[in-house]
Amino acid sequence: MPYHCDLSPGQKIYLDNPGSITLITLASAGAGQQQQSNTQVHTGPWTEIPQIIRVDNGALLRCVTAQGTFFWQIQGMQIGVASATAWDTNQATPMQVTEVGPSPIASMPPMPPMPPMAPMQMGDMQMSLNPMTLRMGKMTLGLNTPTVNNQKFCTQCGAAIAQGDRFCGSCGYQLP
Repeated sequence: MPYHCDLSPGQKIYLDNPGSITLITLASAGAGQQQQSNTQVHTGPWTEIPQIIRVDNGALLRCVTAQGTFFWQIQGMQIGVASATAWDTNQATPMQVTEVGPSPIASMPPMPPMPPMAPMQMGDMQMSLNPMTLRMGKMTLGLNTPTVNNQKFCTQCGAAIAQGDRFCGSCGYQLP
């Protein structure tokens, strides 16, 4: 049987005990956003109704099973193990039975593709996104775009060579 408790406006905690597992779900909903955090612990079946204590910035939970007593601390959207010494029996209240567990968060629709952007110009530098290209003077960088710079260099000495040269004019190396 699932239980729930309102921790704060827009934040709820749900507890369920299917079989030997204790399932803790934190659900938070606010303007334009939703979050859920889940923790599963092998506790065995509950022997008592789970209890909760509200503390300054969260809550403490207590579940009693045949395997022992389990304590958890809730802070924000985090669930952690708590010490039994933090439990104050005088402040404890039983959690309320709920008909429905936490509703699953709906998936967000995929983002549509961005519309093409006009090329940007800054001095002699030009950038465009489709295809991705950056031009500065005679140099062009981009994805799968050949460079505009037709200048070639000797692989042996690094001297500039002209298109169609068979030998380097500086060192005489035979060009490929």
